[in-house]
Amino acid sequence: MSTHALIQKILHKIGDPKIVSKLAQNLSGSEFNSLMLEVFKQRAASVSPSELLRNYEKNRFTLPASSDPIRILERKLNWLQAAKIKGFEPVTCSPAAPFGSCSSFGTVNQDKVISAVRGTEIMADATNILALQLALSHKKDSKDLKRFATTHRHIRAQHFDQPNFTAHFEVFGMASGGVDSGSFRFEKEELIAHLSLILHLLRHSFPDREFRLAFYLKEKPESWKARLENWLQDSISIPMTFQEDPEHHYYESFQFKVFLTHEGHLIDLADGGLVDWTKMLTGNQKHRCLISGIGLELVEKLASNPLP
Repeated sequence: MSTHALIQKILHKIGDPKIVSKLAQNLSGSEFNSLMLEVFKQRAASVSPSELLRNYEKNRFTLPASSDPIRILERKLNWLQAAKIKGFEPVTCSPAAPFGSCSSFGTVNQDKVISAVRGTEIMADATNILALQLALSHKKDSKDLKRFATTHRHIRAQHFDQPNFTAHFEVFGMASGGVDSGSFRFEKEELIAHLSLILHLLRHSFPDREFRLAFYLKEKPESWKARLENWLQDSISIPMTFQEDPEHHYYESFQFKVFLTHEGHLIDLADGGLVDWTKMLTGNQKHRCLISGIGLELVEKLASNPLP
């Protein structure tokens, strides 16, 4: 049954076809929160211990991960220490994010996020929160360049057909923010800073493997290709490819991905690029933001179970 058909069935059962719009539009945030707290309290009162156990066993959002927690924690510590040495300030993010953190400025459908009460949602992407932190820092000191790094256990609501993709997973994220000083200085310096740290961490995890860097150009492809090649020719010594990708608008100007090569196949381990999030958050069109992330848990699984 489609989502639309399911909603229509529920509305018919309730007997009020306008109840969704009434709840979404006619209530303030605090009123909606109070109502949902009462709904959840009444529904929780009817959950028996045996039902709770059945739900725990079947719910893909709540079961433990299969990864070794000690090795994950060790990797998190090592990567954050390396980031701090490279000038990224480690941040401990909350498990909760403000409601709309991914859909408001990150172009992600709210259906892919687990929405919660009290104006929150479960963290689905830490780089969005780092962007919020960059915007707050900009309000306090508009001239300073800021670099943040974090590790976080993300949880995503969309269903994956691939059995190796789990609903919750550990990631390493970075974000840089600052005011444009001209000549693409921010873009150049922060791209090199992010890629250098990403490759340092991945090479330490896979010392005998090769990597490839792919750029997906969102606008003015010839200009950006020449610019990126010029910036990276002396600092990033891995094969690079470029392709036009104007259809996807999560990033602006360019996106990059770092792949591990294995028997002719490419394994996607990291990605990043320029985003316009802090422009929207601060209202300052000169503010720049570059984000990136590595699948920390994926790296740990591959490194702990070496590829043949």
